[in-house]
Amino acid sequence: MFVDKKTKLERLGVCKSCSFYRNFMLLKRPKIERGARCADCKCFLDAKTSLTKEFFGKCPKNKW
Repeated sequence: MFVDKKTKLERLGVCKSCSFYRNFMLLKRPKIERGARCADCKCFLDAKTSLTKEFFGKCPKNKW
């Protein structure tokens, strides 16, 4: 269900260099809406990069 820590960090690195990367941590938003997200699929990246492909852990742009 979950990938190892190294894989997750590699995926986050790819996401941070992507044009669809959005980080809402510093904006004044409700706590539930804060964090790094993908502008394409709207997923929270901390969760998405942790999951295996069988559990929807796949980049919508096939970057990882």
